[in-house]
Amino acid sequence: MTTAPTNLVPAGVDLSIRQFLEAWRILCTSCPGHTREIGEGIEYIFSGRSASFFNVAVLTGRGVSRTALKALGQAACTWAVDKDVPWLFLVTLDSLEPGFDPAAVLDDCGLAPVMPLVGMLAERLTPAPPKPEELSLQVPADDTAWATVIDVNSAAYDMDLGAGKDLLGPRLSWQEHFPVIGCVDGQPASSTTVLMADGYRYVAMVATVPERRLRGYADAVMRRALAEAAQVHGDRPTVLHATDHGRWVYEKMGYVPISTHVAFMEKRFLPPA
Repeated sequence: MTTAPTNLVPAGVDLSIRQFLEAWRILCTSCPGHTREIGEGIEYIFSGRSASFFNVAVLTGRGVSRTALKALGQAACTWAVDKDVPWLFLVTLDSLEPGFDPAAVLDDCGLAPVMPLVGMLAERLTPAPPKPEELSLQVPADDTAWATVIDVNSAAYDMDLGAGKDLLGPRLSWQEHFPVIGCVDGQPASSTTVLMADGYRYVAMVATVPERRLRGYADAVMRRALAEAAQVHGDRPTVLHATDHGRWVYEKMGYVPISTHVAFMEKRFLPPA
């Protein structure tokens, strides 16, 4: 009888990791000064900007043991020490050996959990609800789009992402990727960007400003961005990584979970308690 290798993970988990890496490659390596390095069981994609969201170390190994995770966490902290920017260490829980707490292991490395994420996939979306009448959808074709997407995300997540405003702009072809901004009374209220990542429509930077939530705006901007991408690239499957706050929106649209992740941050970059 043949025993399956312990490092095998479901295909959806592997897809989720690959999509995350490809999306962040698009986001972060389009600007001068970026760093990308592929190591044993880990990949680094650093834009060099001062927003942690745009500097990531991603665990890529399978069947990772407690000992291996600690070694990778230590190696990542050592690798990042001279970069002098905040960064995230993304751990895929489905890729770990069972029986240990990754947060406890990485705490010894100086890393603390800051954000759970769920990888999600939709082959087809559910039928669209009516678009909110007060919401106007804009598909920008100039370089101001990315700055607006950053502003909406900064307000929505109470994070200063302004350092990432110059990441894309003229360096990204808006004929290949698709931002959509939803406005109410002329003011940006919700936004997203669909990136074409390795043949999939990857949904990134979904956000709605706090005072405009729970009105269907995120659903509307996502569907429009996905439709714009489909007109150019076809009705490809779509992938995203959801926070706990947004997961229910995506499930209503037809997305299903395929992976679980936790983003850790080096403690020296965390705000004082």
